[in-house]
Amino acid sequence: MVKDRIKGSVFGAVIGDSLGTLVEEMGEEEVKRSYGGAIIGFLEPSPNSVCPYLKKGDFSHESQVFLTALEVYGEKGYFDENLYIEKLVEWVKDEKRHRYPSGAHINAALSYAVGAEPEEARVKASDIDGALPATAAGLFRWDAPLEAYEEGKYIASLTHRDETLTDLAGVLAYSVSKVVGGGIVLNSLEEKLSFVESLREVSKSQQVKAYLDLVIGALRKGISEKEAPLLIGNGSFAPEAFSTALFIFLKNPNSFRKALLLAVNSYGEFGGDTDAIAFITGSLSGGFLGIEAVPKRWIECLRERKAVELTVERFLESAVGKEEQ
Repeated sequence: MVKDRIKGSVFGAVIGDSLGTLVEEMGEEEVKRSYGGAIIGFLEPSPNSVCPYLKKGDFSHESQVFLTALEVYGEKGYFDENLYIEKLVEWVKDEKRHRYPSGAHINAALSYAVGAEPEEARVKASDIDGALPATAAGLFRWDAPLEAYEEGKYIASLTHRDETLTDLAGVLAYSVSKVVGGGIVLNSLEEKLSFVESLREVSKSQQVKAYLDLVIGALRKGISEKEAPLLIGNGSFAPEAFSTALFIFLKNPNSFRKALLLAVNSYGEFGGDTDAIAFITGSLSGGFLGIEAVPKRWIECLRERKAVELTVERFLESAVGKEEQ
């Protein structure tokens, strides 16, 4: 059912962010010193982490902004850019709600708060967190991937003016729409390659296409998930983080738990943007397999689980009601 896949995608993304934030920017040796080894479940953040002030089960600003976009769809039944900007401004003003916040989203929202027009407010940045709210467009347009691409690109363009970033946001929304819509099969190498090719075809950016080519090459060569950060990269550059997350998902399409933990622990020797990589992997895997594939104990560990559930339920009334109600 579409509803189950949407729920799986939302909770997959938020759980991925929560777990990945524990080890963001930490290399393998530092992870061992801080946690004793790889992350396999929810823990209190280490004092050495980027988020020592968070609690076990908290998620970062990346999920907060994504959930803000979901709220807009749920309240309006469409993406209302004015409401989205209003909500971002409210979020920025309430400093107690900030979770290791993105400078780009903060700066854009502050500009909007003093009356700036979009051309003045948008920030020149290509970090992956600028693309993540576009996931909401993929979920809302689960039955129209090309529309999801355009809407995802537009959501990112409200805060960012980097063409590679906004194109990648569109590709992210398109990929989420495809997996949640239930129109793909990923049993064979050829089916996986075909899916990546479809993303390459919709992309308008040569940089995004080049990174998707790396995914295609890695799949054909049969490299391991541990080698992916070396070949594709695991940094915050949007096409890099997305492509590593996509590769991990495609290598493990039938196991949410395995895919997510590989994404969370994709820090490599020198560290990486593990919360964004796990967010994307969790969104794709949860969207592909549905909410039943997401371990219940992980859902229960989220400190704001009930708030997320309410946001999802309201979103579903708009996103799925047009077809199933």
